[in-house]
Amino acid sequence: MNKYQQKLLALESSGNLRVLNDFVHEGIYLKPLTPNAPYILNFASNDYLSLSTQSQAFLNSTLAKENIRFSSSSSRLLSGGFDIAQKLEALLESKFGKSCLLFNSGYSANIGLMESLARLELTLFLLDEFVHASIIDGIKLSRAHFRRYKHNNMLDLETKIQQLAHKYQQVIVVTEALFSMEGDLAFLLDIVALKKKYKNVKIYLDEAHSIGAYGNLGLGLAKELGCEIGIDFIMLAFGKAIASVGACILCEKDAKEYFVNSARSLIYSTALPPLNIAFSYFIFQKLAGFSAQRARLQELSMYLNKELHRLCSEFESLSVRGDMYIVSLILESNERVQNASTKLLSHNIYAPSIRYPTVPKNTARLRFSLNAGMDKSHITQTLEVLESFLQQEKLS
Repeated sequence: MNKYQQKLLALESSGNLRVLNDFVHEGIYLKPLTPNAPYILNFASNDYLSLSTQSQAFLNSTLAKENIRFSSSSSRLLSGGFDIAQKLEALLESKFGKSCLLFNSGYSANIGLMESLARLELTLFLLDEFVHASIIDGIKLSRAHFRRYKHNNMLDLETKIQQLAHKYQQVIVVTEALFSMEGDLAFLLDIVALKKKYKNVKIYLDEAHSIGAYGNLGLGLAKELGCEIGIDFIMLAFGKAIASVGACILCEKDAKEYFVNSARSLIYSTALPPLNIAFSYFIFQKLAGFSAQRARLQELSMYLNKELHRLCSEFESLSVRGDMYIVSLILESNERVQNASTKLLSHNIYAPSIRYPTVPKNTARLRFSLNAGMDKSHITQTLEVLESFLQQEKLS
């Protein structure tokens, strides 16, 4: 047995072996590529507003026809820049009052920006313990100093600022707006208040899961709270509620120019294809008009949350996390959550198990990403299967 096989066997034995899955996609459903496979309800997508259905309208538009090119063929710093990139940046600048710079993905943006900020001056990053892996990767690549504070614990965050801030030229507090695994919101106004209290503190906000789906206009947490001017760096990712691809950083003009000259994930990557940028532009132009989808998401999340809490009152060793359109049922062990996921899949419901080490030990969960194209009957069906699973488990 070679080293690859040994490692893969160890992963399989611990219940952590990952495999690639490809599907036919149709709205809120997936169809596996195996012969005669049924369509399955998809709770694993981040297409929160169901805006992937806007693709045909876009392709019929003049905007698409003007940008019908499938590759930029170069880095944007060479010949890969197109007029549509400037138009999208200008549109987002008009909405947020900050300079905008496009990146190829949220992961690419976080990697490049963390590394660039670490090189600017002596920096300490203070990270909410549940920030995305891309942020951790960017900081580790830069070998920057960082500490984690307890999730949404402002006392712990301020204690660390008091103990450490004087040793550094800048301290950057990094948080997600809507946490991708916990499904809760950052205490952003409290973090802004801390920034005002301590002179060398800055804020980096990852709005990947909030842009598009959160707020009256769909512009995310900072904009909804009216504190976007107090946030130094706002990262928007377009691959979730926007149903596109790419990302951007919103920041002051000088910071943008610095990132153009320092962010390696920007400098050394082929730029986004014009057609993809044009679709993002198409969606952002219409974003305020998707209020019905956002209201639908809120309605579904309230119903799912209420019913999952009911299950928790009836069965032991369960808890619920998330009060938005990301809701998780915590089943604690890797084995238990995998069995629950398998049970759902046998009823054509796809809710993948999220296990350690992706989440902390004893917090393995079924993570439900809601979609505005769903209705309450889809949730009711899912809950009936879950209740049956838990009843069988209780009797065994």
